[in-house]
Amino acid sequence: MQPQETFGQGGLNGFLDVEDLIDRIGLDEDEIAWRKEFIGFDEADERRLADLEPLLRANSETIADDFYDNVLEYEQTRAIVDRSPKGIDALKRTQQAYLVSLATGDYDQSYFENRTRIGKLHEMLDMPLKQYVGQYGVYYDLLLSRMNERVQAQVVDAIEEWAAEREAEQDGGGLGRFVGALGLGGEDGDNDDGLEESFERAVRDAIDEGMMDVLSLLRIINLDMQVATDTYVDSYAQRLEESIERRKRLAEEVETDVQTPLGELYDASEAVSKRAEAISDHTESQAAGITQAARELDEVSAAVEEVASVADEVSDESDRTERLAAEGVEAADDALDELEAIEDATDRVAEAVDGLAARTDQIDEIVDRLDDLAERTTVLAANAKIESSRSGDQASETMGVIAGEVRSFAEQTKDDLAEIEDAVEAVREDAAATVATTEETVARVDTGTDRVRETIDSLEEIHDAAESTATGMEDVASAADQQAHGVETTAETLADLSQSADKVASAAESVAAASQQQTASLREVQQSVARLTDEEAEPEQPVYERMD
Repeated sequence: MQPQETFGQGGLNGFLDVEDLIDRIGLDEDEIAWRKEFIGFDEADERRLADLEPLLRANSETIADDFYDNVLEYEQTRAIVDRSPKGIDALKRTQQAYLVSLATGDYDQSYFENRTRIGKLHEMLDMPLKQYVGQYGVYYDLLLSRMNERVQAQVVDAIEEWAAEREAEQDGGGLGRFVGALGLGGEDGDNDDGLEESFERAVRDAIDEGMMDVLSLLRIINLDMQVATDTYVDSYAQRLEESIERRKRLAEEVETDVQTPLGELYDASEAVSKRAEAISDHTESQAAGITQAARELDEVSAAVEEVASVADEVSDESDRTERLAAEGVEAADDALDELEAIEDATDRVAEAVDGLAARTDQIDEIVDRLDDLAERTTVLAANAKIESSRSGDQASETMGVIAGEVRSFAEQTKDDLAEIEDAVEAVREDAAATVATTEETVARVDTGTDRVRETIDSLEEIHDAAESTATGMEDVASAADQQAHGVETTAETLADLSQSADKVASAAESVAAASQQQTASLREVQQSVARLTDEEAEPEQPVYERMD
């Protein structure tokens, strides 16, 4: 069995139709021939690869071990190995067979079909293309190190062969001739120009042969990579076609499903747009009203501040009224005390008048007695005169003088008593007038006292009212301050509301514009959905063309 027939025969082959895969990627004889010609792979490369079979076979086990040591070192590639139905030993044997097949294949349709199968199996194991292509870098390292040793050995063989030929042609020491060929000089100065031409040609030919072997190996590996890459591209293309088919079916379903909702949404968008415009208009009106209310509140705030100022003044005046009322109450109390003192003094005057009247009565009694005494004195003087006329001359003269003096005394007493009576009468009249005046004064004092009491009561009421007024005015002032603060706060709030209303109006305008845009977008979506199933639409431009 050929080496290429010993690998690629795992358990996954039952899921693989190679002929169908070959047809899809177009890998026929003409395509294979073109690819060989394109990279310069010819019969000479086939001969060179055949010459490499011993090298590859001898190193296949070591290369396979080193290759899988590198694969198992990484978690991602190790996961691919774990998914393979083959064990690691079987995979290594497969790898050894693949290496030998590089040099023993016929490089025909069957060869590349087998390579197609290998690439597809790797893709079926979900090995990423980067790993599949990347593993060839491991091959290069493992293969070229052996090829380097082979080229070096070929160069050494070429040198030995050249030396043997030269020794056969000329006599002399072989070492001397070899040193001369390297241009290291001789005594006669020959070969001053460097390496001997034949020696250099031999070395170059050996190196060239080795590099051509390397190039042949790289060319067949490149062809393998192309075929494997085709299998990945075919898989991607199939997935893309399936995705496109699913997309087409989905588009048809979407078109069917969304036609009615899109129409309804289109109508709803138009209604929303109109309502948004109405909201915008109402909001602008609201913003204007709030702005006007804010201005009016500013005026009310100024008026409230004025009221607060007046309330403060009234409160001060109320305090002054309360103070004056308190002073009036105190003065009324003092006046009442004075009136009470006057009333007491009036009572004492009345008592004194009463005493004066009693004394006047006593004087009247005394005056009456004196009057009676004057009458008696007068009578006595008359009797004395009468008696004097009866007595002697001297006694008569004496009695006459006495009678005259008594009469004079009696007359003077009568005069004095008359004056006393007049005075007493005047005193009585004055006392009566004083009593009347005192009684009138007492009456007026009583009346004044009553009025003062009423005044005190009124002043106390005024005082209480003033206190209540002061308290009320303090409350009014406090309330006015609070009202002013509240109005200011309300004005600020209205200002904020005005700004918010402006923002809402702006947002409403944006909503209206967005709704209009949405309506237009929905129209475009409806048209685009319809184009999803339009079989006559032009195909999408290929990616590589669009990249140009």
